[in-house]
Amino acid sequence: MIRNLKPITQNSKKKITSFWNYVRKNEQEIFNGLLLGLNYDQILEQFYKKLSYISKAMIFLIKIPENDQEKYTIIFCCRGYRKIFSKAIALEEQVPQMEKFTAQAFVQPFEEVTKYKNGTDEPFEFNGCDIKISEMQMSLEDYDIARKQLKINIYLPFYNEIKEYKNLENDIHLIVLFILGEMAFYKHIREIKLHPMPLEPVGLLSLIELPDFIDYLYQINSRRKTRKV
Repeated sequence: MIRNLKPITQNSKKKITSFWNYVRKNEQEIFNGLLLGLNYDQILEQFYKKLSYISKAMIFLIKIPENDQEKYTIIFCCRGYRKIFSKAIALEEQVPQMEKFTAQAFVQPFEEVTKYKNGTDEPFEFNGCDIKISEMQMSLEDYDIARKQLKINIYLPFYNEIKEYKNLENDIHLIVLFILGEMAFYKHIREIKLHPMPLEPVGLLSLIELPDFIDYLYQINSRRKTRKV
């Protein structure tokens, strides 16, 4: 639970109702545009225009269901702007029943990480190269103790083959976002740099271990503060 959030206004509630009326009325067209690519730019522009009436700072992602019985999830991401947290929560709470879509406030961290730790996860395709999250490694470049923010290096297989791929940085940022969850990502990650995987990756951590690593840094810092008291 997120504490001390201001409730949204009646005007915002009306705007959210209007937004969902638009999505429900145009559900098939939105699905065809955003998921199948039919008139993608036009549909995306219209979707963001409607969303901007609620918040211009909010963005969205669509989570693909794991099976045919589940729906596509529209995830409303606040990018760390606490002032619009209540609006994202209200979007989730006010979502109507629809055939294809449901809604979620905030990107949540992976619930099940076993497959990423034992290497049985499915690969992502980057410019023709298949890379698993379990194959991605990381190291710490800098840790701002006061702000609890990290600069990290991420090491990728086939980096030289995919480094010109225009969406590479964005895709890797999304992977880290889903590993940490939205709250932790915007609180702790200051910068991400991409590198080729070294021939002998000694001393690196698996990227999926990033949440545990952040907890470790926090605990170490807390112990130091305790000693100074």
